[in-house]
Amino acid sequence: MSIVYETPFISGKDSLNNEFQTDGETIVIPGTLLISAISVMDDVTRAVTMDFKEAGNLVYVVGQTRDELGGSVFYSLRGHLGKNVPKVNPEAGKQVFDCLSAATEALLVRSCHDISDGGLAVALAEMAFAGGLGVEVTIDGVPVPADDLGGSAILFSESPSRFVVEIEADKAARFEKAMEGVPFGRIGYVTKGGQVQMSLRGKPLISSDIEALKTSWKKPLSF
Repeated sequence: MSIVYETPFISGKDSLNNEFQTDGETIVIPGTLLISAISVMDDVTRAVTMDFKEAGNLVYVVGQTRDELGGSVFYSLRGHLGKNVPKVNPEAGKQVFDCLSAATEALLVRSCHDISDGGLAVALAEMAFAGGLGVEVTIDGVPVPADDLGGSAILFSESPSRFVVEIEADKAARFEKAMEGVPFGRIGYVTKGGQVQMSLRGKPLISSDIEALKTSWKKPLSF
């Protein structure tokens, strides 16, 4: 990854012996490889945050979604493990990052959020309640390798090198041109109301108030 991305890793620790004692019990965590990396931004004012900014703006997904639910949060909540674990394609990922970075540098991107734990559905929810705005999407527009990919896989797959991006309508043509050569698709738009709505082929899949989603998101940290 370091070679493909031409990125030196400035620090690392091979943590193979991490354990602590609590209530007389010794807990040992699995061996963990930790990599730290630092980047320099020439102009910090061009950084974008994850919160949706304005109703009417368009929402895109950049990067391809595959059937990679193995080891996902979605499967874990249902007591399954799965076999199709996410696989990183360094060259394809770098192309996505380069195109999106250039679009951000050109001031075409209002907000951006990586798609990781929980997949697309969680990324959209986080952007919505972070900005206090709703979002309406149809996941038909999500770039997938096969037309028969089901709604669960599109919503909750944890395929790497993917992003949700918010774009002003009058900059859509320039953004789409900047994305030439990488998988991307327009999926919907930001709304004034506090609802997150997702559908596939005209069939509603998710409809929820952003405050309810935020409460669920914070629940693991509630005491």
